[in-house]
Amino acid sequence: MAGTSVNYKQMLEKYKNRNFVQRYGRKTRTLLMKMLTYLVLLELSFIFLLPVFYMFVTAIKSPQDLLDSTIVWVPSGIHWDNFVKAFHLIKFTEAVTNSLMITVLACLGQVLSCAIAGYGFGRYKFPGINILFLLVLLSLLIPPQTIIIALFTLFHKFGWLNSYLPFIIPAFFGQGLRGALFVLIFRQFFRNMPRELEEAARIDGAGPIRLFVQIMLPLAKPAIVIVAMFSFVWHWNDNYQPMIYLNREEFFTLPLRLESLSSVFNRALGLDADGGLNLPIHMAACLMVVLPVFILYLVGQRYLSESIERTGFGGE
Repeated sequence: MAGTSVNYKQMLEKYKNRNFVQRYGRKTRTLLMKMLTYLVLLELSFIFLLPVFYMFVTAIKSPQDLLDSTIVWVPSGIHWDNFVKAFHLIKFTEAVTNSLMITVLACLGQVLSCAIAGYGFGRYKFPGINILFLLVLLSLLIPPQTIIIALFTLFHKFGWLNSYLPFIIPAFFGQGLRGALFVLIFRQFFRNMPRELEEAARIDGAGPIRLFVQIMLPLAKPAIVIVAMFSFVWHWNDNYQPMIYLNREEFFTLPLRLESLSSVFNRALGLDADGGLNLPIHMAACLMVVLPVFILYLVGQRYLSESIERTGFGGE
């Protein structure tokens, strides 16, 4: 009993004599790692949010604030009328209707067509499938500028110019913006699904179409969410193809309206061609253009994160 008491006292004295790092080293390292992680995340958030904050601050400034070098981040007053002017100058209602028509229909077409193509590449085996899939991937390396003249000539012969068809029809055939990438996403997802699902469905008498529509497609929600959100954002922000295929203003999308805002603003208000004093209205228009994308991300951020975690890209 006495020996046990002596050992206990020795252990207690040894513990008391430890220095601070030995006693609290693990907790200190954990705390420092958390602080470093939060600091890096805070810096990255600042880098990404700074342009948005700059757009908002500039959008509520007056032309006099732009000429005052002492005013940088805090304007002398809030001028919400810049948003009203931008709304009318870019014809927001008409432009957002055109953007939604092109974006939503093209997004729907790419989800359906790329899901079918990805399912075929991921679940079926036939001679030459690897070569065909390689050709699909190689299309990612072809800049759209190299084939735009051929597409323009083709769509002109079809009578599709100055309409939504050059954006919608190719999307329903697996083309459109980054179509090969979406085929790859679906292919990798379907490839990693267990084949027992197909075997059980075939035993129950399901054919290929029913198997895809009722079994595989509902299980592909993670891949559908990723493809739908990426397709929506890329079509919404696309400025190159609408600039080529759309020449009539009634079909202009929001990026095209935003690009032509300088000339429209100067003609409407009679300012000089440099457009320096147009900056608040330009920034207000930019915020109005990117606002739907922000809303989409805020609404779908949780679903997008879950889908990325559940979607496999490793292959077999």
